[in-house]
Amino acid sequence: MRSGRWNNFLSYLTVLAVSLVLGCAHLAPFPSAKPFSQGETAHLISHLSEQGEKIVSFQGVGRLRFKAGQEDSESNLFAVGSKPFRARLEITHPWGKPLFHLLVDERNISVLSLTDNKFFTGPSNPVNTNRFFLCGLDLDSAWKIFSGRAPILPHYRAASVRPNEITLYDRQGEVVEEITFSAGPHLPRSIYLPKKGITVMLSQFTDGDLGPHPLRIRIVKGDEEQLVEIQYKNLQVNTPIPEEIFRLNPPPGFEVIQLDYQEDR
Repeated sequence: MRSGRWNNFLSYLTVLAVSLVLGCAHLAPFPSAKPFSQGETAHLISHLSEQGEKIVSFQGVGRLRFKAGQEDSESNLFAVGSKPFRARLEITHPWGKPLFHLLVDERNISVLSLTDNKFFTGPSNPVNTNRFFLCGLDLDSAWKIFSGRAPILPHYRAASVRPNEITLYDRQGEVVEEITFSAGPHLPRSIYLPKKGITVMLSQFTDGDLGPHPLRIRIVKGDEEQLVEIQYKNLQVNTPIPEEIFRLNPPPGFEVIQLDYQEDR
């Protein structure tokens, strides 16, 4: 009789011990994330740079949202680019009516406005690109963003001081770029360019011929005082681009406006 009670008591203690272990298991702390090592940092930056260099052309179809102050509009987007640096954007109303075409290369920028029959043309200097092109981004960074890649600005050194983040510095020790990566496969999720006051957010990654690329790109300047959002339905890279797509001339009857040739000071 005593033996039976003793065995029951031992069984009770066993069940109680197991319950306590299982009940407390979720309280065990997870290992805290650490900054990237110097080797990991160098590898990630090198990989992003190589990815950008491998792309010689892109074609994307989707939607474009633009917000500035009280203005908030959405339109259809066709974006195409090739190297040496050239890019063309065609913006149409959601109902299909053409609004404007933009063509830019390392020397010139041309904008065909179909809403008021005007054709703007001039050098692709900061004054003109700020007026027409992506929140004042430099052309090389804008090209890489449209092609679904993270731009890597010229820098002197790179370091990881926080988990899943890499900071690029110039020779004076000033920050030129901050890149935040996802915790899993270390995809670039956010790029902050402090000298421009611009944040680029990448999401909805999908697999492509050169690895994962984002279908959703948000470019925010300041405290969302200016927002550009690109939502690609389809993005292809390194496909042949007809040469004639990079020609843009004013139709008969359009007013031609020469843009300022002075650099931004």
